[in-house]
Order: sequence, then structure tokens, then C-alpha cells
Amino acid sequence: MKLTTHAIRSLILPLLLIFGVWSVVFYLILSDELIDEVDDQLEVYSERIMRQWLSGESLPDSTDGSNNTYYIRQITPKELTIDERVEYEYKNIYIASRHEEEPARVMHTIFEHNDGTWWKLTVITPVYERNEVISTILVATFILIVAMMLVIIGVFAWVFVRHTRPLYKVLHYLDSYAIGKPQPLDNETDVTEFQRLNDSVTDCIHRIEEVYERERRFIGDASHELQTPLAVCQNRIEMMMNDDTLTEQQMMELAKIEQTISELIRLNKTLLFLSKIENNQYIEQTDVDINSKIRRQMEMLAEVYESKNITTHLYDKGQWRLTANDELMASLVSNLLRNAYIHSLPHSTIDIYIKEGALSIANTGDNDTLDTSRLFDRFYCGNPGKQHSNGLGLSIVKAICEVSNLKVGYSFEQGKHIFTINQ
Repeated sequence: MKLTTHAIRSLILPLLLIFGVWSVVFYLILSDELIDEVDDQLEVYSERIMRQWLSGESLPDSTDGSNNTYYIRQITPKELTIDERVEYEYKNIYIASRHEEEPARVMHTIFEHNDGTWWKLTVITPVYERNEVISTILVATFILIVAMMLVIIGVFAWVFVRHTRPLYKVLHYLDSYAIGKPQPLDNETDVTEFQRLNDSVTDCIHRIEEVYERERRFIGDASHELQTPLAVCQNRIEMMMNDDTLTEQQMMELAKIEQTISELIRLNKTLLFLSKIENNQYIEQTDVDINSKIRRQMEMLAEVYESKNITTHLYDKGQWRLTANDELMASLVSNLLRNAYIHSLPHSTIDIYIKEGALSIANTGDNDTLDTSRLFDRFYCGNPGKQHSNGLGLSIVKAICEVSNLKVGYSFEQGKHIFTINQ
């Protein structure tokens, strides 16, 4: 979830709570004010009727066109002691003009006549207009609240996005950052927190580059320094093997040592090559013909693995040319084909499919589908018993694809392991 979305969602709940409480309070205040207004009208109306009644004047009609109604009745002393002098209530009354019952506000007033008798005046006024006014005001208020929330959220989102641009610039900078290729962080801001973030990111990148440079130098120096003593050891063993005084057992042991040193030399060269790839030391690019490299490697490896009687089928469905480092592309094709030859069963077939922008190599193997989570890890071997395999070939393929903006994939279909390279 984006930060802006999260902030807006966090803002909506408080706004709903605030506007909800405000709406309830507003309704209660509005309703109370309208009731007070109606009660004041009833008081004025009842006082006029009582004054005319006590002075002997003729009383107005029970309805004056406004649907107000009144009636007077004499009460007993017992009712006088029970009833309050002024009392308000709600009740439904029949409105002739509307031909239906409507809610009304009723006011009961007890007063004394000049002759000492007590009378009860009941004044009634319909309140359906009040309810209609409240409903109209509530609808208008609801629309106003929704509009206000949308405006507040819109303004908040605009202000939030505008003021968090430095943060997104830092995120974009980190996304595009590549080790060994640092770029200056252009993110001017007058916000103190973002200035501190810029300084922290720049300082962190600087430390990463320093550690990376030290590691790169160490790996390169260590690999180069190992090559010389390993080569010297191999030469001395070869000289010792030319000594006629050695027994057969000693010759066998020396041959094993020589083979081990050869494996160490090959492993050291492979690790050095992989380190150079990951350090982006192969920067020269040219126009590379993948089709011709496939054919050249097929001829070379077919002779090397002739004893396995492996048949290769090349399905050339198009020309694939791309701009990349020629040495890396040669290594990519070589490692993929060598991996297929090493792990193919004797008397099996290797199918090679090539077209514009894609290369697939399929071979049979001893195992079922390989562990895709570890397939391209260093020193991982799907079949540890295989000779001439140190588990670095596919790691090199993965590294070359990453620096060359290519994609490598693996699948297992119809008993064959399929590796695919595409743009």
C-alpha cells in the first residue's frame, strides 16, 4: 500500500468520527431550537385565547387556516391538584386538509376564571412542517459533509504528495542504484527531516562503495596471487612425474595431486571470472551473433564429449543479434551447452532452439525437476556425482544475464531440462 493511500485511509476514520459527532450535535441543537420556536408560538396563541376568554370577547375559530386547533374545558378540583399548570406533549391528530393523521405539538394550560372556576386550555399545532424542514436540512447537511470530506481528502492528498516528493526521489534513487556505478543524489529540499534522509542515504552509499571496492580488490588480488603458486606446484609435479625412479604407486598419487591442482586452477579462474562479471568489468560492447556462437560451441563440445554419443539438433528459426560483450556472450553459450553435455545421458539428444530474441537448450538428465530456488546458486549441483562440474556454470549464466539485461528461465517438460534465455 502506498504511503499516500495509507495516510488518506488513516484520515478518513477521524473525519467520519468528527463529522458524525458534529451531525448528531447539530441535529439535537436544531431540533431543540425548532421545538422552542413551536412552544413559543403555542404560548403566544394560548395567551391570546385565555385573554379573550377571560375578558368575555368572542374566541377565534378553532382553526385559523394554519391547522392550529384549541379547545377549553372546565376541570374539577381533583384534576387541579394532579395536573401541572403548563404541560407539553406530542400526539397524532387528524388534519382535515391533508386527510391523514400527522404529529402535532400539544400545550395544556390550566387557568382560573373570574368566577373562581378552573379551566384547561389545550392548544395544538401540527409539526409536520418542522419535520420536513429538519429532513431537508439533514439531507443538505449530509451532502455538505460528503463534499467537505472529499475536498479535505483531495487537498490533503495534494499537499501530502507535494511535500513528500523528496522521499519518492530518494526511493527512485535507491531503486536505480547499482553497486559500482554511484550517481549523485539530486534532491534539494528545505525540510530538515528530508535533508537528514539525503545525508544518511549518501553516507550509506559511500560506505557501501568503499566496502565493495575493498572486496573487489581483495578477490582480484587473491585470485591472481593464487594462480602463481598453483601453477608452480603443477609444474613441479609434472617434473616429478618424469622421474623414472618413481614407483607406479607414487606416479598414481602424483597424478591425483596434479588433477586436484588442475581443478583448483580451473576453480580459481572461474571464481575470478565470476567476480569480474559481478564487478561490471566487462564494459565493452559490440554486435554479437548468437547463432554463430552456438554453432562454434556445438562443434567444439561434440568432439570433447564424443564418447557419450550425444546427438545435437539445432532448430534455427531466426537470427538473434544483440549488443553485448562478446566474451560474456561466448561464455554464456559455452556454459549452457557444457551444462547440457555434462548432465545428458549417453546416447541421448540435446535440442537447441534459437530465434530472434530467444534461445532454448533442452537435454535429458538423471533427475526429475531441479530445485529452482537453488538452481543458480554457486556450487549447487543437481547431480553431485557428475565429474567436471563445480556448480558454478549456471551461476555464471545468471550473472551474465543480469549484467546484459537478459532473462534466464528453467522448466522440466517431457523428461527434459530446458534452459531459456530471452530479452
